[in-house]
Amino acid sequence: MAQKSIRAQIGADRAAALFWATLVSLPVWAFSLLCVGAAIYVVTSEDSADDRGSALVVASIVLVFAFAVTVLARWTFSAVRAALTPQRIQAMWLRRFQSEGGTAFRTSRIIDRLARHGVSTLTLQDRDVQLSLEQRRNRLAPVFWFLFVPIAALGGVGSWNAWTSVQQQAETWRPDAAGLGEAIGQAIGHALATALILVLIIVVALLAFMAATLIIMALAALAGPIGAMASRNRDDYAKLPQLLRAIMAGKRKGATVLRISDAHWRDAVSTSLKAADAAIIDLTQVTDNIAWEIGEAAAAVGAERIVFICMDTGIQALPQDAVAQVRAALGAAPKNVVFYPASRRREKREGERFARALREAIYAAAERPRPA
Repeated sequence: MAQKSIRAQIGADRAAALFWATLVSLPVWAFSLLCVGAAIYVVTSEDSADDRGSALVVASIVLVFAFAVTVLARWTFSAVRAALTPQRIQAMWLRRFQSEGGTAFRTSRIIDRLARHGVSTLTLQDRDVQLSLEQRRNRLAPVFWFLFVPIAALGGVGSWNAWTSVQQQAETWRPDAAGLGEAIGQAIGHALATALILVLIIVVALLAFMAATLIIMALAALAGPIGAMASRNRDDYAKLPQLLRAIMAGKRKGATVLRISDAHWRDAVSTSLKAADAAIIDLTQVTDNIAWEIGEAAAAVGAERIVFICMDTGIQALPQDAVAQVRAALGAAPKNVVFYPASRRREKREGERFARALREAIYAAAERPRPA
């Protein structure tokens, strides 16, 4: 039986990952809808007519919480999808990040999301290193559930113990009145007090649950930026062999961004290319260093496995100096060129077109033979 193409394998992987991610996140989505239903009930019930202001305040709080739960559902979906999507292709992006300010199109956002389509990317950077946005998003749900589950379990046990304690006291309570009428009054008063305490336990437990959810979501959201700031001045060169072994073993997903100083840049490029199945090179501005990287990529993965990207200036043509540099390095004009828009004003429409074309170019490149 003929082996499936990489494109077909990744398609099957994505279908399975999307199914399980939807299934796992479905209870969270259902809980969000339940919160919306509760808010609607609070506003439309007959009891709310007597105090419309309070009903609207309660409904607003519940709706805000419901929105937070939908965010959590998206986090959970994203994390499960990332965990279950095998990375069939390892690509190396030979480009530095310093030209995405202002209105420039952010190619890094597109390349970062290739992990959703079975392509893990590696890139080197020589200045401030920011954790991959895709990785940060995929880590939100694990951080949240790691903190939330034990706290919610402790809170649930505490609420249950308080509930059972009040019930036991109600069952063992006996009136100490001298007459029947006084005893009936004490019983009614005790029943009302017990019911009020039970309602308070439920209300406090729900408020604590909502507060814990929002606080832990905030902590999970802040964990990534704080971690990135703490490790901003790191140097990954000493850890490069260990990181490459993890990449080759499929243990790292998403875009891996390594900080490498200029002194070790060329050695790090040559070493990292050994772990790559394909290379992505931006030809918008070709310097001598990029020309050297083109030659290294051709030697490591093969000229046919290089995917060139370039900013579209309106004519979808490569700069002449870029063509000359590539011809000098490879002996032929560049092939496999994918153009991206110059401005992020067209990022949504043109960005999706670029993302599709880039994925297809990488799939085709990875299926071509490596150099002997």
